[in-house]
Amino acid sequence: MDGKGAIAEVLEPIQTAAEAWHKFIDQWPSYVIRLVTAAAIILVGCLVLRFGRRLIRRICAKAGNGKQKRTASQTRTIQSLATSIFNYTVYFAIALIALSALGVDVSSLLAIAGVSGIAIGFGSQTLVKDFISGMFLWGEGRIGVGDVVRLAGQTGIVEDIALRTTTLRDSSGYVYSIPNGDIRTVVNMSWDFRWAQVDLPMSHGQDWAAVMEALQDEMNDYAAKNQLEVTPQVIGLIASDRFSATVRIQMKCPVKDDWRLEREIRQAALTRLAKEGYKP
Repeated sequence: MDGKGAIAEVLEPIQTAAEAWHKFIDQWPSYVIRLVTAAAIILVGCLVLRFGRRLIRRICAKAGNGKQKRTASQTRTIQSLATSIFNYTVYFAIALIALSALGVDVSSLLAIAGVSGIAIGFGSQTLVKDFISGMFLWGEGRIGVGDVVRLAGQTGIVEDIALRTTTLRDSSGYVYSIPNGDIRTVVNMSWDFRWAQVDLPMSHGQDWAAVMEALQDEMNDYAAKNQLEVTPQVIGLIASDRFSATVRIQMKCPVKDDWRLEREIRQAALTRLAKEGYKP
């Protein structure tokens, strides 16, 4: 290789870089316009999201107060699911329009997605299962936002039902996001009524008839003092082992009142037993 060839070989990358730089300088206004347009699209999309969520809340509130009134739980459930569908739709639209503004051939991307759809489908079976399960879960009306439920081994209040997940908050304040596809059995504790049950382990050798009489008298006083429509009933002995025997007190109560009533009944019962000289 002669000297001219060596120099040309060295200068070729420099010339290529210079040509690319000049091309960028010539076209940079176009790049800036594209970036500004994409940013404007994203900003408008965020505004649409905010306005749409507010509109969904208003429509659901109006539907809940209409002639055919829905329960608060049904209204919150519909609002939660509608918001989830709206969010996914707007995010997808923003992504497509912004990419198109940046000069990306969106039709090519959709074609590639269509060709690879089968492979993606196999890889996203769990996601699809979550979506379908979420639709059935909402459509069947087995649970609603605000219900106390047990799902996938977790117990708590339903805070949100989305297409992919259901969110619970337990009594300790912990939040659980449960994939809808993992929900097999639903235990809804918010339908119709609940049973407030208090089990009192007591040592053997008691005068059980006197114990039952004292407890029932206390429950009558408790119901009268708190103006309850239903009086707690002393069911009697429900279990026994070599260490203790268990007395149960039970009452039918409105949904979500059972925990409070159980605490109050237990306190009243233990106070009366101590006053009468019985050993729990």
